[in-house]
Amino acid sequence: MNDANPTVLVVDDEPVNIDILLEYLEDTGYRTESAADGLAAWQMLEADPGRYDVVILDRMMPGLNGLEVLSRIKEHPVLQSVPVILQTAMTAKQEVVEGLQAGAYYYLTKPFDEDML
Repeated sequence: MNDANPTVLVVDDEPVNIDILLEYLEDTGYRTESAADGLAAWQMLEADPGRYDVVILDRMMPGLNGLEVLSRIKEHPVLQSVPVILQTAMTAKQEVVEGLQAGAYYYLTKPFDEDML
């Protein structure tokens, strides 16, 4: 982690979801940045691979989806060690297993409980 105040990248195509997560994380001492889609997130991660300590990544997004971003992260020599939390409304056991097998550190279902973060 960068220091006592880790930086979290929050990625979601729904602005209200980003706002909720940013508010909670900032209130608990994290530095935050956000991206509205997978491609923007990947560009941010690739541009500065050491910048983020954790990525909270929505699974279902248009274009580059969460699993595709996660796959790129896990293939990157620097980013592969960054914990990725997948968040989604998909609660089927198979979806959770697929996300964890792809390399997610944790799987958070929406709507999330702040205690789960």
